[in-house]
Amino acid sequence: MTYSDHPRRTPVVPMTTMQLSNAYPSALPIPVPAQLREWMRQQFILAEDWEALCEGDRQALAGLNDTETLIQALVRLQLLTAYQADRLRFGPTSGMVFGNYRVIDRLGAGGMAVVYKAEHSRLRRLVAIKVYQRHSDQDPRLLARFYSEARAAAQIDHPNIVAVIDAGENTTPEPDGTMLHYFIMEYVPGMNLETMVTEQGPLDIYRACHLIHQIADALREAHGHQLVHRDIKPSNIIVTPQGQAKLLDFGLALSRHGLRVTEPGTLLGTLGYIAPEQMQDAANVDGRADIFSLGCTLFWTLTGQDPFPLRGRLAMDALRRLTQPPPSLRAIRPDLPVQLDTVLARMMALTPEQRYPSAQAVMTALLPYWDGCHMQQRPPETRSHVRGKDAPTVPPRQHQILIVDDEEQIRWLCRLALKNERTLIDEASDGDEALEMANRKIYDLILLDIDMPRVSGYEVLAQLREHPPSPHLKVVLFSGLATSEELARKLGAGADDFLAKPFSMIEFQNRIKNMLRLKDALDRADRLNQHLLTANLELERNLGVRDCDLLRARSSLVLALARLVEQRSTESAPHLMRLQRYCRVLAQEASLLPAMRDQIDEPFLQMLEDSVPLHDIGKVALPDHILLKPGKLDADERMQMQAHTIIGAETLSAVAEHYGVAGGFWQLAVDIVRHHHERFDGQGYPDQLGGEDIPLAARIVAIGDVYDALRSRRVYKPALIHTIATQAILQSVGQFDPALLKAFERVAMEFERIFRELPD
Repeated sequence: MTYSDHPRRTPVVPMTTMQLSNAYPSALPIPVPAQLREWMRQQFILAEDWEALCEGDRQALAGLNDTETLIQALVRLQLLTAYQADRLRFGPTSGMVFGNYRVIDRLGAGGMAVVYKAEHSRLRRLVAIKVYQRHSDQDPRLLARFYSEARAAAQIDHPNIVAVIDAGENTTPEPDGTMLHYFIMEYVPGMNLETMVTEQGPLDIYRACHLIHQIADALREAHGHQLVHRDIKPSNIIVTPQGQAKLLDFGLALSRHGLRVTEPGTLLGTLGYIAPEQMQDAANVDGRADIFSLGCTLFWTLTGQDPFPLRGRLAMDALRRLTQPPPSLRAIRPDLPVQLDTVLARMMALTPEQRYPSAQAVMTALLPYWDGCHMQQRPPETRSHVRGKDAPTVPPRQHQILIVDDEEQIRWLCRLALKNERTLIDEASDGDEALEMANRKIYDLILLDIDMPRVSGYEVLAQLREHPPSPHLKVVLFSGLATSEELARKLGAGADDFLAKPFSMIEFQNRIKNMLRLKDALDRADRLNQHLLTANLELERNLGVRDCDLLRARSSLVLALARLVEQRSTESAPHLMRLQRYCRVLAQEASLLPAMRDQIDEPFLQMLEDSVPLHDIGKVALPDHILLKPGKLDADERMQMQAHTIIGAETLSAVAEHYGVAGGFWQLAVDIVRHHHERFDGQGYPDQLGGEDIPLAARIVAIGDVYDALRSRRVYKPALIHTIATQAILQSVGQFDPALLKAFERVAMEFERIFRELPD
């Protein structure tokens, strides 16, 4: 739900003592200290938190009349944060509440504003508040720039851009007319990229390129709204614990349609990260200036060094930047690919014409470098003497193993049996610790005891398989209580092998060795597949204009075929356009899921979007009395209707086979046409496929198609509102892929926006 969908906010009206007592009658027997009652009236402390305390705690607080003692007790009982406590001790208390939001911590400060962590007093939802304290004698353009940032971010709805959801102003008791202007943003836990690299060191190539790829996607959306950010740098990128990158601070954004608050010739941005043309005239730049800054940010992420370090004299640094070529990435990290150095050099080219033309082009260029399997670095070569000649040999990589058992002696025995130069071994004594370690570090294999207190090995296994922390992770179960038959049954729940205690060391070592060999084989297969994909991408780049013409021709052909269906059915052209956009949005969100990130890339998204209009092409073969029947179909008519999936798929297959056209695209189109009415529980049609046997593209289209059908009015049914349609889909047990439903839940409001933008 976007902010505009919420009921209109009303100011928080201070509660009198009588109103407080009426609202919370259970508080009457225990008197509330006068100071605490005042803080509750001002919403520094919430009355419902007071009510949630046990009677003993409330009795204890009722006897506290000393302010400092009361504050310490409230902090201990978590009714106040340490930051709130300091504000109540030392002031000022103005600016601790903004409308329905109460400040609970200070997150940071910039050149003109302070950012706080806050909580909605009724929804209890965490947000971030950016506050600008304006005095009457200040330049009014500063306030214009503050709200320009809020408006710029508010008009964009993108998973990699921090969302702005509200704005307003507070008066202060100061006599000089000071006003607190603020806007509300989503709260994003994590740390900024500058801090991350400073504290943890340069990132590996996979992680760095993945993060920058996400920001390039955010810029693609911003540039589509005619916004140039103009201040891309590591400190303006927040990385969540789940690895999602979020772009923030549109305070210097340039809008082609908004109020211009930048004078020509003004230097805006961070000198070490802005493009040369932005240094000359920040008011007349385009999205390629952001691409330059993004390249500088990628350089920092991979090296921990500023690409254009400052030497202390601003004028000389600025002059040098106008002619300074981009630095070499491999001069600092020779282990990185030459091709990535070339990509980075093009992003940071001196003139806009030499750079990538768009953020989309940057995303395509970075795509080969953030597949985790492809980016495993090969160890340095060593030399050995073979038959009188020097030959390069590559030492085998070390395997990362996690041993999980609540018995220290068992962990010690396993470590002793597996310890060699090829293994790095960690230990965890319970399930919670194991899950935390698996989310922090990539392991090849986890040895998991079943019989542990609090969180059993079965529960750990279920969570590892539901949210895989790394590709091809192997899990071997062992237990001294479960029988071999019980353990064997868990192979179907995601275990790769099992051992019943007590086991011999020889058996144990051989089982683990086989698991690691299998893991290595799967990783090699993935790397080979990624090499092939990379080579294919390079060929696609070389084809250039010819490919673009082919893609346009393909899209035109698809739309022409789809129009045939449109002429004979109740479905409209906007329906097809909505469905294309639903599927792209859902697939992009699904690509963030570990289980699907290897299946969804930009070529897949493009083919999916192009082929979606064909999903019901088989309906052209249906008779009018079935296709246009307003009432319910009988059994025979329903069988004929369901046959449209087979008719359409066989028609497309025949066309593709006869003319030898783009196999990948047409195969995906055939998958969608034939299988978008299958159900995840195997109860759909025409082939009763179930689970992941249903092609991924068809599973995606199924959700988009049903959502649009529920939202659209037909002669035989009314249209449903967004909330009810969404609930109906999320509660359709067995119909849809559960993983895709999680992705759908996160982007459901984007579906609503698309439906409103493209009405029938």
